[in-house]
Amino acid sequence: MKRKIFSIKVHIASILLLLVGLLFSSCSKEEGFGGNSHIKGTLIEQVYNDDFSLLLYEQPARDKDVFIIFGNDETIGDNVKTNYNGQFEFSFLHKGSYAIFYYSDDSLSAYGENSEILYPVELGKKETIDLDTLHLLNSIQYNEGKASIKGRVFLINYQNSSTWPNLVVKDTSLAQEQEIYITYGNHEFYDDRIRTSFDGTFVFQDLIKGQYEIFLYSEDVSGGTEDIVISLETEITGEFQMIDLGDIYIKQL
Repeated sequence: MKRKIFSIKVHIASILLLLVGLLFSSCSKEEGFGGNSHIKGTLIEQVYNDDFSLLLYEQPARDKDVFIIFGNDETIGDNVKTNYNGQFEFSFLHKGSYAIFYYSDDSLSAYGENSEILYPVELGKKETIDLDTLHLLNSIQYNEGKASIKGRVFLINYQNSSTWPNLVVKDTSLAQEQEIYITYGNHEFYDDRIRTSFDGTFVFQDLIKGQYEIFLYSEDVSGGTEDIVISLETEITGEFQMIDLGDIYIKQL
């Protein structure tokens, strides 16, 4: 009889220990899903030119990946996409430590690399933390915009019998197939080269905001051996701006 009583007591003690263990584990949930807390925020994309010297515009960062890490985990716990307004949210989280991160262009990188932007979060029970506005950097090339620069080139022809400095104009014609160059900002070399159409016109399209140099070459009618550079500087200040450089004249003997 004593053995049975002892056995029953052992079973009861085991059950109590198990219940205590379950109760303790339920009160000490690790970071992750299953709770009643939330982390949210809004991601804004800041678009720059290629060297990050000029902020072109800002817009909601749509359909971008945002990641979450649970506690001290070394792997990604989950990720969500931002909506049309750049908003994101991680829901039903337990109390604990988290890290929210996303990838952004690195303004200090010379090779166009991305960097990880990370925000540590200490989350309480039944708490919603709003990280508010977060910024994602993005750089684009000079020809990824919506503006344009145009002009028309005329060719002044001189009579072969005339000589410098007493040149006599023969006629003025439309300069067809004339090469026109464009350089953006402080780039060391020209970015593009096009030719004029049959009517002497040209247009550089899909340009972003910033400083530009448009240049072409004219014959040195004074007798020099090298062509003369005709350069025009202009600035695009509006996203959809159309700049007309007007009539440009080059010379030819």
